[in-house]
This record gives sequence, structure tokens and C-alpha cells, in this order.
Amino acid sequence: MRLDIDSLRTLRAIVEAGSFTGAAARLHLTQSAVSWKIKRLEERLGHALLVRDGKSIEPTEMGHELLAHAERILMAHDEAVASLKLRELTGTVRLGCNDEPQINQVADSIRAFRIEHPKVRVRTRIGLSSVVGAWLRAGELDLAIIQVLADDVKENDVILRHDRLGWFASPDLTLEPDGSVPLITFGPRGFYRPIVAGLLRDVGFGSIVVVECESTAGVIAAVEAGLGVAVLNVNHPVAADAVVRGEELGLPDGLPEVKLVARRSQRSRESAVRALLGQLVEGFHPQNDVEL
Repeated sequence: MRLDIDSLRTLRAIVEAGSFTGAAARLHLTQSAVSWKIKRLEERLGHALLVRDGKSIEPTEMGHELLAHAERILMAHDEAVASLKLRELTGTVRLGCNDEPQINQVADSIRAFRIEHPKVRVRTRIGLSSVVGAWLRAGELDLAIIQVLADDVKENDVILRHDRLGWFASPDLTLEPDGSVPLITFGPRGFYRPIVAGLLRDVGFGSIVVVECESTAGVIAAVEAGLGVAVLNVNHPVAADAVVRGEELGLPDGLPEVKLVARRSQRSRESAVRALLGQLVEGFHPQNDVEL
């Protein structure tokens, strides 16, 4: 029987947080991923490790015993990792990133990484999330930072940020009397474009694409010029001439929940990739420990 580090760290996080939800937030995983790790651990041991006590979760007798071992194992593991980090890393990391507001945070993280690991080269490509994801699946990237629908978060994704979408339009934009919505989109490869069109259609709105642009800056410029309505990340630092106006214009609620995630290639196991991922997580969550 083998006990993996991820499962032990997950068990400790649940007990410390008092809930699966709290553990998921600490580890930047989905709640389903946390539940799956514990279920697999319990199946391997043949014992229940946790029990719900009112609103909190407590370890069983076997859970307490395993936690005592886990503390020693995790301490030894973390000391070994810290020691190995002192060795100089080399090589190239191929990073992909979507064209979103976090690009400054990514650039800052790369700069900090290069200072700590001067012999590692980081080659960065920027594109739409759907395109960056395709590069990753094709083996052209080692690591990708992409926006995905909440339901599409994978088990080993590291959640960097919870995003919210909104209907953006210039303050003086008015809709046509027939209710047709002029859409400014990221083009056919924009992953939530068909969802937006379907949402409008379901509530009786027509829509027509007036601008297609694969650059966030270009979409914002078109919105500011009053050319139409765009669905954008509310976290984006847009100018005052592009504001959230969905309710004012009578546009429907129900835009999808999205997450910004870091996703590694299944082929990549290099220390430099893990080190860069750790630096990126530190850039987004400087106060939190995340299991990578």
C-alpha cells in the first residue's frame, strides 16, 4: 500500500479548515477534486478517516493516527524539496498565457523567477484561452494560464483566480427597437461566444456580431467607441468609457462562472516547470501554500 503526498496534504487541509470547501480554497483545487483524493485514500486504507460533526468535519480515530504520521511525512518531504531547490535549475520552460489582465502579474512572476533561476529560459506565447489550451494539448507548451468554465476545471488544475463576467457597453449605447444586440466578440475561437449567443436567444434577444477581435485591448476599444456590447472579465481594468451595463440595458443574467487556472502538460515533469508554477502561484496568492 502506498500513500501519496497529495492525499496526505489534502487530509491535513480538511482538518485544519474544518470543511472540504475550506480545504479546496486553501489548496486551490475544486471541491470535487478534494473529495476524490480523500475517497481514494480511504479506499486504500479500508477505513473512514473523517466524520461530520455538526457543521464541521473531524478526523476519526484512524484519521487522527494517520494525521500524526502525515505531519512527519510532510515535514520530511518539504525539507527534501527545499534542499533540492537549492540546486541550480537549467533548461527552457514553454509558457502560454491568455490575453487578460493578469498579464502584468505573470510578467512580474517571470522576472522574479529569472532572478532566482538565471539559467532557465522562459519562452512565453500569448493568445486566446482556447488557442493556448490547444497549444498545450498539442505538446507545444509545458504550462498554460487559461480561463475556463467552472465546470471544465480539471483535477490537477491550480486555480489562480475566480472570475466573473459582465456585459460591457459605453454609457451612451442604446439597443435597437427590435431588441437586437450588437456584439463585440473575440472571434469564433472565443470559448464563451456561443454561450453568450445562446443565452440571448433563450430570452428572446436577437444578436449580430459587429466586431470580431482576438485582442482584449481591441475589444475594449470597440466598446469604448460605442460600437456594441461585449462580455468581458469584470476583473479587467477597463477604462471609464466601457462600463458594466447589463441590468441597465435589460440583458439577461446567467453569464457563466469562469476560473483562471494554471494547467501543466501531462508530458512535463521537469523541476523548472514546477518551480515556475510555484512562482506564478506566489504572484497570485502570496499568503497561501498550494500543493503543486
